[in-house]
Amino acid sequence: MEKRTENFYEINESIYQRFEEKYNVLYRRTWDKTLTTYGKMFDENLLHHINSKKEGYSRIDFALVAAGWTVYEKFPFAFAWEREKTEGGDYGVNWTQSKYKIENPKTFTQQVKKVAKFYGASLVGIAKVNEKWIYKTGFIRPPLTSESDSKKDIREGNVQNSILESPINLPEGVNKVIVMGIEMDKNAVSTSPAQPAAAASAIAYSKMAFVISCLGEFIRNLGYRAIQCGNDTALSIPLAIDAGFGALGRNGLLITPEYGPRVRICKVFTDLPLISDEPNLNFIKKVDKFCKNCYKCAEACETKAITKDREPSFEPPNISNNSGVKKYYVNVEKCFEFWIENSSDCGNCIAACPFSGIKKYYSALEFWE
Repeated sequence: MEKRTENFYEINESIYQRFEEKYNVLYRRTWDKTLTTYGKMFDENLLHHINSKKEGYSRIDFALVAAGWTVYEKFPFAFAWEREKTEGGDYGVNWTQSKYKIENPKTFTQQVKKVAKFYGASLVGIAKVNEKWIYKTGFIRPPLTSESDSKKDIREGNVQNSILESPINLPEGVNKVIVMGIEMDKNAVSTSPAQPAAAASAIAYSKMAFVISCLGEFIRNLGYRAIQCGNDTALSIPLAIDAGFGALGRNGLLITPEYGPRVRICKVFTDLPLISDEPNLNFIKKVDKFCKNCYKCAEACETKAITKDREPSFEPPNISNNSGVKKYYVNVEKCFEFWIENSSDCGNCIAACPFSGIKKYYSALEFWE
């Protein structure tokens, strides 16, 4: 049975299931031997690129990218579900134990959005948690462990699949999600697929880690719960659409009115009594109509991973896509093949999208100048 939900999702309920995170291609490459990218990652061709002297692939370019990931990879509090310690430094914690009384939820919601932007979010929206978008199973980090330390064995292929199959359940009462978007640098993105574009993505992830860490602790200081997440725990794009950010594009990415797809998404789940935002239905209709006739992202894709079909469908190309939602599916296996070849992620589809607002495309040399 097909069901249209609130005029912005079309879901085949007989097919749709909550996504199992182990099928994300970044995890699949650690265990699925059918992939051409099995056991491979960015270091596969990195020295070849550096030695090639190709513009945008120098040691300085790669140093810029790798360093951009530092906070995301190394900060152990970034993805915390609870407060780090019982003591609170110079401020103590006794005053944070009782719940702050929220007299006007509408005003308070605006204050929370202000706080998120103060910490560095480019976009902020609130949504009620839709269980459909929570991963069914996935990887759960040990408490207060950095991304780098917690995934060391996974990245080296030294663990059983079971570590990727832990049930994902939010604590009872945690029914709202604060979704945040971090803008990626327009000039750097325009150089894609050269490394400055990858650096724009990397630093956005580190900014994500900083923002959710601060916002999570702000919420705990008010006596409420906060679950800080990057790409983990739940599907970010549908949550962002629920929170009024924009629409899903042909390129498989969130398209926003402000930045197009030049955003990275993070979120904090909470039990704060916040007022939810409404999906941007007018913009969703605009993007749906636009993407049916625009193929710039598909034409820019190095591996032809983006479909040129005029109409979206319910059928995904492989198990790294979650079936049952009518949309333009991207063949992420092909996409990831280019990531390995490029020694970094690729932003061609982002740079090519008219909604990104890029008026001038820079070479890597022009970016540095």
